[in-house]
Amino acid sequence: MTLSDLFIQSVLEKIDSPDIIGVGIVGSYARGQEGRYSDVDVDIYVSKMPENPYDRYTLRYWDNKLVSLKYALLDDELAALTNPRRAIWAVPGLSGMQIVLDKDDSLAELQKMAQKFDWSLLQSAADEFAAEQIMGNAEEVHKILNGLARGHESTVLYATWGLVKNMLEAVAVQRGLMIVSENRYFELIQESVGRDTKWTSTFRTAWGLDSTSSQYQSRGVAALTLYRLTAAMFDGLIPEKHRDVVKNTLRLIKEAGYQ
Repeated sequence: MTLSDLFIQSVLEKIDSPDIIGVGIVGSYARGQEGRYSDVDVDIYVSKMPENPYDRYTLRYWDNKLVSLKYALLDDELAALTNPRRAIWAVPGLSGMQIVLDKDDSLAELQKMAQKFDWSLLQSAADEFAAEQIMGNAEEVHKILNGLARGHESTVLYATWGLVKNMLEAVAVQRGLMIVSENRYFELIQESVGRDTKWTSTFRTAWGLDSTSSQYQSRGVAALTLYRLTAAMFDGLIPEKHRDVVKNTLRLIKEAGYQ
């Protein structure tokens, strides 16, 4: 970590409070990967959250650096290790956190728990989350189909945005991808599925990342295909209670000619 002791001490003095249990630096500075425009991510663990919600996460400009201040309860961070959707973000962050204040060694204990984290304990819940995403995003598919049928650009784009984002999260969570940096989120998912797969090429079209996706229609159609491919990927995880919704949604995609 390249932050000076003087800078860290200055931050600690600015945020000082009796409620503070400990403070950790996370993000690019903790990893030693900061760039010219990187912000300093400061996680502040407290016994009681600030009363004003605005103060629970805020930005400050100190000593010519953008400083991100996030307050958290220790128990809430512990709970993140038992939730697959949160764990893929929490585990890497806590494991690599640079502790700069730890009044009762609770941060050190939390970090040890993250470093010993066993994803297999959450795989069942991760599978369930992915299945729920497939079922729940049937609504986005219907919106895209409506938008394409009516030639309504905004409908298609907004639903495409939601569907693609949710399919990405389903894959990341189900596969237990540890997101060391949000800057690598898209990269890690594509690498996990395979750069040369139809799933990845379809995602890139739906997200507007290739030359064929300049029109909303092509992006909407790609989003429908992405849904179909992701549903097939997780077919064995979808419980019977969701199958009717998923089956009929896939049927509508096919009947509309987007198979």
